[in-house]
Amino acid sequence: MLFDKVTARIRDISRRPGPAIASVEGRLGLSPLDLVLEATKGRRRVLFVPPGLTDADNRRELAACLAPLAGDAIRATGSSVLATTSATSPAGRGRGSGVGWPALLGLLADMAPLAVIVDEPEGIAAVHRGFWRDLARAWRQVARRGARVHLFLCCRERGLGSFLNRPESPLADVADPVAVVRLGPGTHYDLARAVPRWTGRDLLLGWAVFGGLPATWAEIPDRVDPTEALRLALANVARPWASDRWTAGPEELLRRGVRKTNRYASILSHLARDAPGQRLRNASATGPYLARLQELGVVAADRPLGARPGGRRTRYRLSDPHEAFWWSTVHPVRARLRMLGSGSAAGDAGAASAGAALDGLWDEAVAPALDGALVRAFPMICRNFLRFGSGQVLGATAREVGALWGSGFDFPAAAALRNGAVCYGHLHRGPEPASMATLVELERHVRKTRYGFARQARVRIVFSLAGFDDDLRREAARNALIRLVGANELAAAPGLGGARVR
Repeated sequence: MLFDKVTARIRDISRRPGPAIASVEGRLGLSPLDLVLEATKGRRRVLFVPPGLTDADNRRELAACLAPLAGDAIRATGSSVLATTSATSPAGRGRGSGVGWPALLGLLADMAPLAVIVDEPEGIAAVHRGFWRDLARAWRQVARRGARVHLFLCCRERGLGSFLNRPESPLADVADPVAVVRLGPGTHYDLARAVPRWTGRDLLLGWAVFGGLPATWAEIPDRVDPTEALRLALANVARPWASDRWTAGPEELLRRGVRKTNRYASILSHLARDAPGQRLRNASATGPYLARLQELGVVAADRPLGARPGGRRTRYRLSDPHEAFWWSTVHPVRARLRMLGSGSAAGDAGAASAGAALDGLWDEAVAPALDGALVRAFPMICRNFLRFGSGQVLGATAREVGALWGSGFDFPAAAALRNGAVCYGHLHRGPEPASMATLVELERHVRKTRYGFARQARVRIVFSLAGFDDDLRREAARNALIRLVGANELAAAPGLGGARVR
């Protein structure tokens, strides 16, 4: 559902009648390129992947991509530009005239309608510092003529859109603000589409362990439940994929974004193990590292609903449940996994000894952590439900979703609905069915908060993975402001639930 929402946003931009620039930003290990290609399917478009070697190489490659789309209207003026752009011609090395970037990009206005998709545009700016200035010069022509040219800049890191929208940016006075579309890890609804055999609690556990990155989903074994899928992944550590994914995957991914991983790894391990909202020690020292992890999209910052702009109340969490599981559970035993993968643990005893060693590792460190992984992912699962799956259950879609906390109250999942109602979500994490005591606890928290006090309806939602006892079900049947949402309802495809969840 998150991926659908992002695709719809990109598609809306691609349908604009005039020119537009969009910065579509993913995160470390998650490129938005596939979603941009899906959203622009059927459009007249060009995909440009900069070689990133020299500036001349980049211009020559773009010219080669544009040449097949150069129609009769521009051949008279544009053919020489497209034909002579090369790494060796003196003109090809020109920066502001001839076949430099302004002349090359200036052809876009004559090629409209056109969608231009650039993968990792920082590869251009890295070898030509004046690229954004040259783009602004060319875009003035596009904007002046109102040409239907849509430029999508696909980045694996965040921040390009904010940079291009600064007052001092070369593009600031050229066109409308750059549209910024951010992509994060997929929700459990997105995983349900990739692995349709997982339903109910299995789907929720699968998301808590395998997370929201398609690169991880692609390696899920066929026809098994999440627990067996994880066990098979660990049992096959000798395979190149499994060795990378389960012994060093998130750490190797982190190395792509930072030089030295030790400080960052310490923060990620802390956030993955500890309860949400727990303060990091020495916040002033960890601040720059947290900021970088947020730039990479690995860490997400939550602020309570209704918080004042500039307020300091912030909770940090890992954005992908798989990485939270890896840093909390796999990272501490990665050396032993490496030994299994290299065969060192087996020695001359053969595969039987390796299997016994894996069984011991599974029983000792992995299996006991599965319930904890689901509990850690539970707040995000409930927010996914409020954001995408609650329309029929609550009678309206959510306008704003997040957490809500303060002195004496804490709701890990809360929402303001478009019909004016506010929802307070209480998470029952125990192994027994939620009871009336759960509702009493919820009401105590509601009395402590002023958020939503003047709303026309204040809905109480009890989320539980262990079900609900009969007394609580009867109370919910009598009170229209109480909703009970269990594992099956959380995992159901949006729109397939009943009008009321009991």
